[in-house]
Amino acid sequence: MTRRDAREAAFIALFQVDVGRMKPETAISAALSDKDPGERSVRYIHRVVLGTLENLEAIDNTVSRLAIGWTLDRMGAVDRNLLRLAVYEILFLDDIPLSVAINEAVSLAKKFGDEESWKFVNGILGKLARELKEE
Repeated sequence: MTRRDAREAAFIALFQVDVGRMKPETAISAALSDKDPGERSVRYIHRVVLGTLENLEAIDNTVSRLAIGWTLDRMGAVDRNLLRLAVYEILFLDDIPLSVAINEAVSLAKKFGDEESWKFVNGILGKLARELKEE
């Protein structure tokens, strides 16, 4: 499984936790049920899903601050969970470059979101990137 596939599985698991109210381990298992991920991918997925959920308040505060005029509840579930995943990678994982986290989130938004999702996700993450570069 590629890192891109693992990121997609992590997004699906986060979506299932958020929308389907699944327990994280159940959602991870469901996201991997028809895949042969390999140990490295399984570790990444667990790290990202559990890390995002452990830091959800800080992540949601960041997304809310950047998404002027939008509340988390008003965002589409795809957009909200892609932003959570990407913000976690950007703020909490040193081994993932900023540009990779943004590009991957935009790619997933194009795949899973509506026709405007990728622009919304890119705009929010672009604001975060500019803030971080100014610091």
